[in-house]
Amino acid sequence: MSEFRDHLSASKPIFILPRDDAAGEVISPAFSVSKRVSIMMGFFSSGSFSEIAPGLAQYLRSSEETLRLIVSPFISKQDQEALQSNSEQVDSVVEKLFEGVLPNAHDLASHTLSCLAWLITKGRLELKVAVMRDALFHPKVWIFESGADCVVLHGSANMTGHGLGKNREQLSLAKSWKTDDGAEICATLVSEFETLWSGGDEHCVIIPISDALREKIVREYKGERQPDEKDFLRIWRRAHGLDEEPIDVERMLDAQGKRSFEIPDWIEYQSGEYAHQGQAVGKWLDAGCRGILEMCTGSGKTLTAMICAHHLYALEKRLLIVVSAPYDVLISQWCDEIAQFGIKPINMSRCAGPRQRALEIVNARRRLRKGVNNVEALVVSNDTLCTAEFIDQISEYDGSKLLIADECHNLGAQSFISNPPECFNFRLGLSATPVRQYDSEGTEALFKFFGKRCFCYALEQAIGHCLTPYDYHVDFVELNDDEMDSWREISEKIAKLSWKVKEGVRDTELERLLLKRRRILETAASKISVLEKLLDAESSRDLKYTLVYATDKDPSQLESVNSLLRDKGIRYHQLTSDETGRSQKASRILSQFQSGSLQVLTAKRVLDEGVNVPQIMKAYILASTTVERQWVQRRGRLLRTCKDIGKQAAVIHDLVTLPPGAIDGGVLDNDAKKIVNSELNRVWEFARLSRNGASKGGPFDAVEKLRGLLGEG
Repeated sequence: MSEFRDHLSASKPIFILPRDDAAGEVISPAFSVSKRVSIMMGFFSSGSFSEIAPGLAQYLRSSEETLRLIVSPFISKQDQEALQSNSEQVDSVVEKLFEGVLPNAHDLASHTLSCLAWLITKGRLELKVAVMRDALFHPKVWIFESGADCVVLHGSANMTGHGLGKNREQLSLAKSWKTDDGAEICATLVSEFETLWSGGDEHCVIIPISDALREKIVREYKGERQPDEKDFLRIWRRAHGLDEEPIDVERMLDAQGKRSFEIPDWIEYQSGEYAHQGQAVGKWLDAGCRGILEMCTGSGKTLTAMICAHHLYALEKRLLIVVSAPYDVLISQWCDEIAQFGIKPINMSRCAGPRQRALEIVNARRRLRKGVNNVEALVVSNDTLCTAEFIDQISEYDGSKLLIADECHNLGAQSFISNPPECFNFRLGLSATPVRQYDSEGTEALFKFFGKRCFCYALEQAIGHCLTPYDYHVDFVELNDDEMDSWREISEKIAKLSWKVKEGVRDTELERLLLKRRRILETAASKISVLEKLLDAESSRDLKYTLVYATDKDPSQLESVNSLLRDKGIRYHQLTSDETGRSQKASRILSQFQSGSLQVLTAKRVLDEGVNVPQIMKAYILASTTVERQWVQRRGRLLRTCKDIGKQAAVIHDLVTLPPGAIDGGVLDNDAKKIVNSELNRVWEFARLSRNGASKGGPFDAVEKLRGLLGEG
């Protein structure tokens, strides 16, 4: 994907000003990556120069194309008549119009004028004035282009200080590559701009500014050197009463000054459906601000953690928060959640190596010490958290430090156990399943570091409250003869090494064989044909908000699923580690799915943990592991509430593997029964909390069938 799309694909489609920061989220990043920018605005004023300052110096530096402006300052009736009746007065009238627009103060507006002066000098600024004969010129359109790609920001906001920063306004964002409607909006508004730029029409007069006005801008605002973003940052900080210290450009472009750390008004955590959050906060505080919150997926672990952090901040008055997460997509998600509490988080995964991370931490420490900010939040990957460089830099801050570890069970790995970040005096672990199945050593290390499990909110408590109920359907799939023969052959090899399990001896060959045998069950060839029948049972047109889980042990199964969906004309996209490794791309895919543009997401394990996609209503599970944590996480992922789409319940189709002949009730030998037994535990766990468990032909009947195959009926 191009840099242009990477920067803008994740941007939301609509902005409500002043609540949303359109300048920081769209205008500034678009300026920084666009090859061409065209703007047409009514009611242009001096205040607007401050609003377009972010990113303008980057555009001056990075693009060789012109910046084209069609603007319309306030025009008196007398001036309008002069422009229409006497062409010789055009230059003098337009020059007079801009006398009240060009600012005199050396502030952010003058920085913009300095950029524009340099653009004029380099022949890259063209400014024209629009005058309607009998009405107002009132479009508000920003056009950003890079090659064939185009983004258009349009709506009710004028290019004025109030229009972009104070008034209650609305701006919509259209992207040419995202939808057919987006492409049409972009094409229509680009065409309208080009029509006006070429001279207008009988209703609208377009007047280029005079050479005299150009020379005035260059003379009064062009400095000795080309302005850059460091100039903007110094001016911005001075305007907000802050020290002119060096700081990362991208962070400051989005910053709004010193923010207060507050719990959003819309969060109700002490009563109602989410009262468990308040209980969790109280338990963690009572435990001395150390401990693990065991809360099922969808119960609001992230918000609960930030509420905990706020209460700790109220006690400590100054706080450094570090959040660790296992995946990039979760890091981005955490940054979004933290921002709702008035904090501008630093996404450490975007840093180009240890040196830049160190610089970010140094700046955060300095802001805390000087009182520029009373709270700072760094969001890091688990891998970064465990590095000596990161721990050393965090240790340099001698104030209060809180570690929030999302999906903390992942930190039971050896890299964490051997070098835990002991520098944090406050610690909060979050997990739906903190106990590491088959790893007592890792589990013990987790609880030793974070503290006891001080609160538990299980899946059965959440369903019907903060999670939706679900229907569970068991779809039996049989191995073919070749697959069964392979399963038996591997089982014989495993049996010869089974003594090592009893003796507690770890053996890599045994682990490889167990994985290989499990792969046979997860990748049974007939699963694709069963999935096809299930998809055929419902209209492809009505299919939406659907997830298909494939195995992570063999990429060919996911490829087969994708091929099946493609052949059926179903709009899908896979979401694997390849996609989530690029946060902008992952955000774009999730946004398309949430809007309904994509009908299906195909995935392996990446959606098991943390990713918030509440729109998911149906899941086809082709492969599951024997790890119980996954069973909890997958249901939690699917059962999140979503009032926007009227979600009342979810549906799970579980493709359960059986030995040949089992579906028709054939007699099974002991080896074949092992297959049934390996699937039974999961089926019962999913069935027992399902809404349709006791219905005729429902999951309880499936459980009885499996027990019957084992001779337990």
